[in-house]
Amino acid sequence: MGYATPILVKRVIAQSMTTSTSETLDTRELLVNFGQQFDSNLITDDILNEHIRNADMVINGSLSEMYKTPLKEYADLELRLASNIDPYNGDIIFSTAQAGILVPGDTIVLTDGISQETHSVRSIINDYSIETDDEIAYVYMAATARVLRVRYPDPVPLVSARLTSANIYDKYFASQSNPNQSEFGKTMRSLSTQSLNNILNGRTILHGQMRIGNRFFNSNLSGRYHLPGSDGDSTRDISPLA
Repeated sequence: MGYATPILVKRVIAQSMTTSTSETLDTRELLVNFGQQFDSNLITDDILNEHIRNADMVINGSLSEMYKTPLKEYADLELRLASNIDPYNGDIIFSTAQAGILVPGDTIVLTDGISQETHSVRSIINDYSIETDDEIAYVYMAATARVLRVRYPDPVPLVSARLTSANIYDKYFASQSNPNQSEFGKTMRSLSTQSLNNILNGRTILHGQMRIGNRFFNSNLSGRYHLPGSDGDSTRDISPLA
């Protein structure tokens, strides 16, 4: 999975890439829904995932001097179940009113020490319960199960989503009328560059990630490039002349 999710990209992308067409031709669609539904006929999930990978390559290249890339997911939130999850109760119900912390698109891990599965949050039903994108395969007892939210550190998912939406918008929409970059694409790239610069300048810390390099100076200044005739290079003999 990339740093961004298709759901996050769909929420960031410009309104021109959305549609209000109903799924069936014999029903009406509310005008208030215009611009709220992503046009999946034009941009498929395969295209989304491809552009997410491309955006992640840019992020990894920018952060490789300071952090070990690719970045790793980490668990930043643990929730407890109020009731068992079984074939008769498929929704996830928490023991405390913390469902509002989650948002659609978040990734959660269910585990009881024996079984483990990963799901994406589809919707928030109320303060105590959520619904997942797909069905939960195993039975989880409230007394032993753990619910963990796993994610990449902020603002990496948002940066990936902005770069992805900018590239998709410029390629599939703006390029049809103007060969240059759109204002939307320029804005998204500018915001992404500012976020990456904040990370590289130390103003934003990526929690849960491995820092590399030196603390007080640029790592590229602590050594030299490989020189011909140095140790390990057999292409040149630098022994004294006889």
